[in-house]
Amino acid sequence: MNKKDKNTQVTVLGAGAWGTSFATLLAHNGFNVKLWCFEQNVAHDIQKHRINHTYLPNIKLSSNIHVTSDLEDALRDSSWVFEAVPVTFLRKTLMQAKFFTRPEQQWVVLSKGIEQDSFLLPSQIIQDVFGFNTCAVIAGPNFAKELAVGAYTATTVASNNNQIAQELSDMLANEFFKPYISDDMIGAQVGGAIKNVFALAIGMSKGSGLHENTIAFILTQALQEIAQLIEFFGGKKETVYGLSGLGDMLLTCTSPISKNFQAGMLLGKGSKLADIEKIMTLPEGINTTQSLFQIIQKNNLNLPLCRGIYEVIFEHASVETIYKNIFRV
Repeated sequence: MNKKDKNTQVTVLGAGAWGTSFATLLAHNGFNVKLWCFEQNVAHDIQKHRINHTYLPNIKLSSNIHVTSDLEDALRDSSWVFEAVPVTFLRKTLMQAKFFTRPEQQWVVLSKGIEQDSFLLPSQIIQDVFGFNTCAVIAGPNFAKELAVGAYTATTVASNNNQIAQELSDMLANEFFKPYISDDMIGAQVGGAIKNVFALAIGMSKGSGLHENTIAFILTQALQEIAQLIEFFGGKKETVYGLSGLGDMLLTCTSPISKNFQAGMLLGKGSKLADIEKIMTLPEGINTTQSLFQIIQKNNLNLPLCRGIYEVIFEHASVETIYKNIFRV
């Protein structure tokens, strides 16, 4: 497949900031892109103004991006499907899409998170619903708006099939976007999911005025716990040092642009989840924190930082619990 073939049809499921931004990348590379919007008002907004004012304001979208709220229309004739649906809603969306998928379609994971109760990663949810394997995962230090404006960006393209990984990498690469190939789909997804939880912790630490020494300690512990979780899920521990691990964690945990960091800051200043939900959509890290706590309880894992984050958010413990848990180990 030639990335300059303007007849090639691809689909992005999910018109949040990340899905919309990724659609702009694909359109820039010459693809015809169908962007599926769950919210009809978002679809109408893009159709009328060529801007997603709700999730990616001030970014003019290419005429190569065709917007729809119809799943059948979105999936028809597409060779590649890039799903960017929040994990909380992923299974429901896939169940609706199941009637319109074809086994020969290549599905690529853009979501980051762990499903509650099942503890499945996005690629595993797709396998569970469709009965066929996801072809690849994309994960890395990639803020949506910065990608949309063409900032120099690198990411991990992880696949169990090297030929597919190379083909996908060739599709995505351009003058500002550089993919690096990995064979660890599990590790890439775990890193992408867990860093959101630790971004909440760093935000809470900043919001409550913890010292920089303590924050550096928390970040170091976070890297160690990501490595443990990658191994627990069956991935490769060394993946933690790549773009989908350390790279993504540093970006999300150190920038106020991060929605998880912002939510953490508000929690650190004393806000409750109900208060935060009134001013912003709760970020994926909240759902993942709950999933992680269930995993810790069920498997008796020694992850004191993850446990402390849960206790602060859901059991109203003080922010100091985060680092006190680590010191007790």
